Amino acid sequence: MNIYIYPVLNEREANYLTQQLPANATCHFNDGSNEFKRAKDADIAIGNIPTDWINDMPCLTTILLDSVGIDNFNGYDWPENRRITVCNLQGFFSAPVAEEIVANVLSVYRQLPALQTAKTSSAWEKDAIRFTKRLVGEADILILGYGSIGQQAAALLEAFGATIHCFDTTAMKAKGKNGLIEAVAHCDILISTIPATDTTHNLLDREVFNKMRAGAMVINVGRGQVVNEDDLVIKALADSTFTACLDVTKQEPLPAHSPLWTTPNIHLTQHTGGGCGNENIKKIDVYVRQIRRIFDGEQLEHDVFFVKN
Repeated sequence: MNIYIYPVLNEREANYLTQQLPANATCHFNDGSNEFKRAKDADIAIGNIPTDWINDMPCLTTILLDSVGIDNFNGYDWPENRRITVCNLQGFFSAPVAEEIVANVLSVYRQLPALQTAKTSSAWEKDAIRFTKRLVGEADILILGYGSIGQQAAALLEAFGATIHCFDTTAMKAKGKNGLIEAVAHCDILISTIPATDTTHNLLDREVFNKMRAGAMVINVGRGQVVNEDDLVIKALADSTFTACLDVTKQEPLPAHSPLWTTPNIHLTQHTGGGCGNENIKKIDVYVRQIRRIFDGEQLEHDVFFVKN
C-alpha cells in the first residue's frame, strides 16, 4: 500500500512514522518540491493535498487531513464513481488553541502589550497602567461556536470566574445574525471558533463590533473569512479601548501592506494557536492509528464525509 505524506517532515519525524507502519506500507514523502509524481500512485494521502491532484490519483481511497478545517474542499467537484474517505483531526487542537485563547485574554486584561511598549521606551508607567488592569473573573464572555475548542476554552475561563455564554450553530440557525448582535451587546469578550461557510462569511462586521460593550475584545481562532477585516480595522482605529486578537486572517501569509500589521490594538498570532513543540509527532500518532485501522478493516475515526458521485 502506497502512502503519500504531503506535510514536509524532518528526518526524525519521517523515521518515527515509517517505523510504526506495517511492513507492506510504502511511504513517499514530499521533499518540499510539491511534485505530483510522488503522490500519483498513493492509496492513502496524508495532509491537505491540492484538490487538482485527486482526479489523477486513481488508487486514492483515503485522505487523512492535517487540519480540522476542510476549507480547501469547498466547491470541489469530486471524481465520479469513486468513494474517497476524508478524515480530519477533530479535537486535536482543542487544548493548545484553548490555552491560546486564555493567553490572549490574560495578556490584554493584565495590560501586557502596554507594559511591553513602556519597556521598549524605558518608561516607568506604573501609575498609568496599574489601574487600567482588569480581572477575567469579572468578564462576560460569549463563545461563538461551541465545539471541542469552545468547550475547553470555556472550562479554562470559568476557572477564573468568568461568566460564559455560548452561541452555537443551533442558535445561529434559529436566531440568525440578529440574534448574535443581541447576544454580543451583553458581553465583554467575543471568541469565535466557527468554521468558514457561506453563512459565516464576514459575519463579524461593524454591526457586531459597534454593538459590543465599551472596552470589548474580539478573539478569532476559527477561520479568517468570518471577520470583515476592513470593518475591524475601522473599529480599532476609532476606539482605542477596543481590542482584537487574530490567530487567523483571510489571507495567509498576511500581506505586508495589510493594515492589520500596523493597527496597535489588533494583535496577530499568525495561525500558531494550535502549535506545540511535538505537534508533528502527535499528528503522526493519529495517522498511524488511522492507517492501522485501514489495514485491519476497521472504521476510521473522524471521517468528515464520504463522496460518491
